Amino acid sequence: MLNPSRPAPKVVVVGGSLGGLSNAIALRSLGCEVEVFEKSSGLMKDRGAGIVFQREVADLLTRYGVARLDEVVVPVRTRRFIGPDGAVLQEAPMPQAMTSWDMLYRKLRAAVPDERYHSGVRLVEFEATTDTVTARFEGGREEVCDLLIGADGPGSTVRQQLLPDVRSDYAGYVAWRGVVVEHDAPDLAAEFADRFTFFQAPHTHILCYLIPGPDGSSQPGERRLNWVWYLNATPGAELDRVLTDNGGRRRQFSVPQGYVAPHMIQWLHGQARGILPPTFRRLVETTAEPFVQTIHDLAVPRMAFGRVCLTGDAAFVPRPHTAASTAKAAANALSLADCLDASGGDVVEALRRWEPDQLALGERLRGYGQRLGNRSQFGR
Repeated sequence: MLNPSRPAPKVVVVGGSLGGLSNAIALRSLGCEVEVFEKSSGLMKDRGAGIVFQREVADLLTRYGVARLDEVVVPVRTRRFIGPDGAVLQEAPMPQAMTSWDMLYRKLRAAVPDERYHSGVRLVEFEATTDTVTARFEGGREEVCDLLIGADGPGSTVRQQLLPDVRSDYAGYVAWRGVVVEHDAPDLAAEFADRFTFFQAPHTHILCYLIPGPDGSSQPGERRLNWVWYLNATPGAELDRVLTDNGGRRRQFSVPQGYVAPHMIQWLHGQARGILPPTFRRLVETTAEPFVQTIHDLAVPRMAFGRVCLTGDAAFVPRPHTAASTAKAAANALSLADCLDASGGDVVEALRRWEPDQLALGERLRGYGQRLGNRSQFGR
């Protein structure tokens, strides 16, 4: 338990996405004063659409009363593999639950008071001493805290100050993604409903499952079909072409919905006609606004630095084949709260206890994701 003879730690969380919100909720439950700072302005938009719902996320939602699990998921009953002609090659029972980034974000965000969540505030730097950390933000704002949590994603400002030599490595392929509202394509929805469906071909694979609708509904007709298609793109001209948006801007890591260049959508449809089974081809062609993300590997040698730590994608970015990025962020947050509680609120001791298992988790997922992705995309 936290030591009642001294004030609960004050915590600054840099990053207001799923990982940052998870940390805020977990530490507020201990009585910590937590302030969350997110560089994006306004309500954050959907980032990645579908998420395979894992145990760690369920644990976080239930432990802190964030949401009932049946409110946030669409269940699937089987896992299915189909061939080039659409014939079912294999199907077997494998119950799972699927959710979406926007659904989880809304639930987690609602659990953090508005006065503790500061959007449009970008971290500039921080200064750590033995006893405190001072975070400095654009506009001159400063916050002095006992614990600074870097939950600011793959481009983490916190990590760049702590580990300036750590960079992400492009894996050699990208994930094209899209969603289709169920009532816009009822025949396709009927084909994919209740199933986690895969198609595999040399150096590529695509998958689809249903997720909650734009308003969070899990009712038939109101859900969304979520698909992900992995295609190789060599660095240089080929990757530049993929990442150049409809305004001519070469993006760094992804091109969001509504910004993919028209000629790239035409190219994607051509690839679908040449590679995919009929149902997947129609699904891709029916998607009004596909988007694309590069696949990268990112790993840190350390996660704890006195009174500062790195969590979630600021520390490790596992490849999406693991379906574990959100679960890892939740696990980091749950463990940090447990360690802070067990240490009586001693931040340095809590981070010392917390770091080894979280490093091991990140390394394990990194290796697993690399094995899955390299086998699928490059046959090695």
